[in-house]
Amino acid sequence: MSSESDRPRVLRAIKKCLSDAYEHCQEAMDALDEIGRGSIGTGMTPLIGGFAMSDPNDNYRTALIEVDRVEKSLKPLIKRYEDERINESHFKDEQVMKILQDIAQFEYQIILDKLSKRQGRETAWYRLRELSDKIEKVFRLVAEE
Repeated sequence: MSSESDRPRVLRAIKKCLSDAYEHCQEAMDALDEIGRGSIGTGMTPLIGGFAMSDPNDNYRTALIEVDRVEKSLKPLIKRYEDERINESHFKDEQVMKILQDIAQFEYQIILDKLSKRQGRETAWYRLRELSDKIEKVFRLVAEE
């Protein structure tokens, strides 16, 4: 349990981890959205010479990098959660601890494997959306200083 003088610093650190992770989730989801947009026009590629068609491999790579950044952004928060340096007193609602447990147990490797094989775009997108919703909920429930 952290001392009272460390409380503002811990709360800022929690918010920083969550906001960075949320931002990277959104970037990964945007990259996956671009793959979906690009696949609509692939039938027309010969007609327009392939100009302005984005390469889905670049978008998969971007999404892969962003998912890795999500995991790295949340590592300090998860470490503090597992060491019990973060507890119910840091949040407005006790239910947050269950959500934090879900975030800590999230399987990034499933998404990373699918994206590295250039498949599972929708599955990855929905899993990232679920994760970003949890991150946003926890962020809203961080206690005030």
